[in-house]
Amino acid sequence: MTELRLPPTWPHLDTPPPARRTPWLRDALAAEPEDGRTPPLAGELRADVCVVGGGFTGLWTALEILRRAPGTDIVLIEADVCGGGASGANAGYLMPMWARFSSLVAIGGPEEARRIGEASAAAVDEILDFADAHAIDIEYRRGPWMWAASAPGQRGAWQQTLDDLHRAGIEPLRQITAAEARAAVGTSSHHGAVLDPGCATLQPAKLTRGLRRAALDAGVRIHERTPLTALRAAEGRTVRAHTPYGSVHADRVVLAINAWAGQLEDLGRRMVTVASDTLLTRPVPAELKALGWDGETSVCDSRRRLNYYRTTPDGRLLFGKGGSGVAFGGLGPGTLWGEALRPAELRAQLGRLFPELAAAPVDMSWTAPVEYSVTSLPFAGWLKSVPGVCYATGYSGDGVGPSRLMARVLASFVLGTDDEWSRSAFTRPPAGWFPPEPLRYPGSRLVLPALRAVEAREDRGGRVPPAVKRLLSVF
Repeated sequence: MTELRLPPTWPHLDTPPPARRTPWLRDALAAEPEDGRTPPLAGELRADVCVVGGGFTGLWTALEILRRAPGTDIVLIEADVCGGGASGANAGYLMPMWARFSSLVAIGGPEEARRIGEASAAAVDEILDFADAHAIDIEYRRGPWMWAASAPGQRGAWQQTLDDLHRAGIEPLRQITAAEARAAVGTSSHHGAVLDPGCATLQPAKLTRGLRRAALDAGVRIHERTPLTALRAAEGRTVRAHTPYGSVHADRVVLAINAWAGQLEDLGRRMVTVASDTLLTRPVPAELKALGWDGETSVCDSRRRLNYYRTTPDGRLLFGKGGSGVAFGGLGPGTLWGEALRPAELRAQLGRLFPELAAAPVDMSWTAPVEYSVTSLPFAGWLKSVPGVCYATGYSGDGVGPSRLMARVLASFVLGTDDEWSRSAFTRPPAGWFPPEPLRYPGSRLVLPALRAVEAREDRGGRVPPAVKRLLSVF
C-alpha cells in the first residue's frame, strides 16, 4: 500500500494553541466565537474531497470546488482552528502580483505573466466583494502599496520589474520621487519608491474566520483540532487521510499546509522556511497623524530581509521584518512560532524609520514561519508517493491574494479540468533548489549575520558590492 507517514514535528495538539495566537486571531475569535459546528473528527468519514488546512488556501479551494461543482461532498480538517496558522499571523497585505512580474516572466513567459498579473489584480476586488457579500468585517481599506528604498543602496531595486512590465505593454506600477515616498508615511528614510494603487490592507484572521463560516454554510464539513497523521492509497484509486481520532476516505486530497509542505517528499529542496517577526502597537493615532501618514499606504522596503509596515483603522502601527531565523531540517516550521525571535532588531528598525514611534507601546510581537520558494512564487502539483493528493505552497510572504488564484489551480486539479489554471505557470515545479541538510542550517547561520552586516552598511549609506549581494541572494 502506497503511503506517506508525516514526521513527528508535524502540527499536533500537544502544542498549546494559545502560544501561537496573534492579536489578529485573538480579536477574530472574540468577534466570531467558536460555534460548535467544527468538532474534532470522530470515526470514519467518506467524502469526495478531503482538504487539509483551514487557512486561505484550503477554504478558498473548498468554496471554489463547490462553485464549479455544486453538491461535491467536502471534508476539511485543520490541526488547530481555522486561521491558527499563517492566515491568522500575516501582515494583511492584499496585493496583485505585479511586483513579482519578472519572476512570472521567468517561469511562464510574458503572456502568461500578464494573464496571472491581471487575474491577481481582479482577485483583490473579488476578495473584498466576497467579504461584503457575506457580511465579514475584515476592516479593509483600499490604498496603494509602496515598494520603497529605505536606504540609498536599495534605490532602483524595482527597475527590472518596471522594464519587464513596460516590454509587456502594461504599467500598473508608478515610480515616485524620494520626497513623495517620504511624505506618504512621514519617514525621512525613504529614497525613492514605486506604487501599486490597486491594493488593500485587511484583518487576515477575520477573513479566515469569515471564510470558515461561508464554507460551513455552503455545506463543507469542517473538523478543527484534527491533525493529519498519514496518507495512504486505498482501494479504487482513493486516498485515506488518517488523524488521531479516525480517518477520511476521499477520492482526492488537497494539502493546503503552506510552510509544512517543506517536510513532504522533495518539496523542501524547492523552498526554505524562515521566521518573520512582527509587532503591533497599541493605538497611536495622534502620533501617526503628526507624521502625516494618511493611513492607507502600506509599505515593504527593498532589502533581502525586508521591513514591512502599515497602519490599522484604529490607529495602530504594524511593523515587521522577515528573515529573523531559519527552521532546522526535520524540526520544521513548528519551531518558528511564538514570541519574536529578534525583538531588539525589530525595534531598532522601527526606530530607524520612525524615531517618533520608537517608544510606542506594543500590544504584542510574534514570529511565524514563511515558506520562500526558489522562484519567490507559489507552486502546485501532485504528490509522487500517494496518488490523488495535490498541494499548493511557496507563497513567499505574499499569500492573501495569490491564495485565491491557487484555489483555482487546486480546484481544476481535483475536478480534472483541463484549463488555463491546471496548465498555468504555477503548476511548473521550480527548477532550482536550496541546499539540503546538513548544509542548509549551518549555512543559514553564516548567511544571516552576513545579511545583517550588509543591511547595517546600507543603513549607514555605505555601498555593498553587487557580487556580495548576488552571493547572499541564495538565502
